[in-house]
Amino acid sequence: MSSEGFLPRFFLGLAASLCAVVFAIGCAADERGAVLGAGQERGAVLGAGQERGSWANKAELAWLRRLGAWDSQLIGSLRMAAQSGEAPARALTCTRDLVTQVGPAPSTRLASAQGAFLRACSELEQGDAEEASRLLIAADQLLPPGELRPLPVIAGQSGASRVEPRFGLIASALAGKDVEVRCWSEQDWDPLMREERTYTRGQVGSDTLGFAGIHGRRVSLAPDVCAALVRLAYDGVRPHDEASMLLLAAAVVTLSHEPQHSKGIVNEAVAECNAIQLAHRTAMKLGVERAYANALVRTYWQHYDEELPHYRSNECRDGGGLDLGLPDSIWR
Repeated sequence: MSSEGFLPRFFLGLAASLCAVVFAIGCAADERGAVLGAGQERGAVLGAGQERGSWANKAELAWLRRLGAWDSQLIGSLRMAAQSGEAPARALTCTRDLVTQVGPAPSTRLASAQGAFLRACSELEQGDAEEASRLLIAADQLLPPGELRPLPVIAGQSGASRVEPRFGLIASALAGKDVEVRCWSEQDWDPLMREERTYTRGQVGSDTLGFAGIHGRRVSLAPDVCAALVRLAYDGVRPHDEASMLLLAAAVVTLSHEPQHSKGIVNEAVAECNAIQLAHRTAMKLGVERAYANALVRTYWQHYDEELPHYRSNECRDGGGLDLGLPDSIWR
């Protein structure tokens, strides 16, 4: 089974690069994942309201495309510097490059993001990689504009783009902080993907099932994923044929996977392995009976070797380096 749909937004892979640069201090990420613990039920509706706002226009898309190109060059410079032990050349010209290569924000709603990027460049040029990383994370949360649209809060069946509070509680417990889960409508998914694809230079595609920014507070899920989760949680649907179970299992794993990125995990194989180990708990949080939840995860695990290489790891196994040691793991 292809896992292209599990691609997160990787813009903030830069945060990991910053940590590796020789002058970075105190910057580390926990790549072991979070256990969905009892008593950790959190969840907040972070951006709810009446649905409004427009999608990015041509000028805004062009600016987002230039910003993505600038970012890729900056990341490349930082990674090369981390490998060579030399000072990253582009870090020293970060502000100049941003101004000349990207240009001024074409709209008021993009100006605040540009300001955050400029402040991040200033910190990077002064050698404060930790503060620069924090500012870049904040800037990423301001883009692209369509993703930030205020949405109504709706639980259960709906064809509208909405904030799903029940799914948000689950994602928040997994991430260890308040995370908002956004279920997008069929109508809105295509323009959202157009913005995301432009901003990430194609790293998020039409077959994406969900995405989340590294250290972010929003998880966005595709219409089919939310529909499958609704069938499980609200409609009590429990098919037993493998094809149907695999689709439901993929939705549950996606809901478990994306909060791993919200927690700060960049590595896809780590996020996916964590998600598989936590998926049966996620299913039970959705109201699925233990036996059926375990059957869903077993069905998914049987197709693990069919995922894309960067979603798989030889350490994702019983006793492996990515084993979370859960007593109720799929491997126990």
